[in-house]
Amino acid sequence: MSDRTFLFELSEQASPPQRAVAELAELIDTVRAAVDRLAEAHVSLSERVDVLDAPTGWTPARYCWRDLSRDDARDLWTWLTAWTTWLVDRYGVAQDLGNCWPAHPALVEELTALSVSWHHAYSPRADPEGPLRWHEALHRARHRWQQWDTTRCRHGQHTPPNPDSVWAQPWPEAAERAVDDDVNARHTEVDSRQEASQ
Repeated sequence: MSDRTFLFELSEQASPPQRAVAELAELIDTVRAAVDRLAEAHVSLSERVDVLDAPTGWTPARYCWRDLSRDDARDLWTWLTAWTTWLVDRYGVAQDLGNCWPAHPALVEELTALSVSWHHAYSPRADPEGPLRWHEALHRARHRWQQWDTTRCRHGQHTPPNPDSVWAQPWPEAAERAVDDDVNARHTEVDSRQEASQ
């Protein structure tokens, strides 16, 4: 089977320029088909490379919290907690992001979006300005975190964040409880299939 989708029948009386145009059109069509195949191969290869480049060996193919099963949520919590811990250490944002972030759904969603965006910004396929745009998104997110924080500002009194503040210990236990509560409240894939079959 030919890759050519362009078929141009010439009459025997066609002039040499008409024959040249038809031949050129067929060659262009062959090149287009080859480029399409290369593009498909590139996409497939890029997806495989992304999986291999994932720092924990797991890439959140699904990160819409609303739709996650229990097992998918557990995997995403593990991935997000590790990334958020890195973010807090790397950027010193403990004063902006409280250690109870797993108990605040809006922060969980924002951190998920930032994490997915960060992984894309630093992937081999990202454009050179991807990291800069990610840092701009982080800057805007930090301002939103301060607006969502109801524990520092009460009754109109503002308490400025302390730049030396760190997450109080034992923060991981409180975070793990919030994660366990979320995971245990979800349906398992088996539960969903049983409900669908009834």
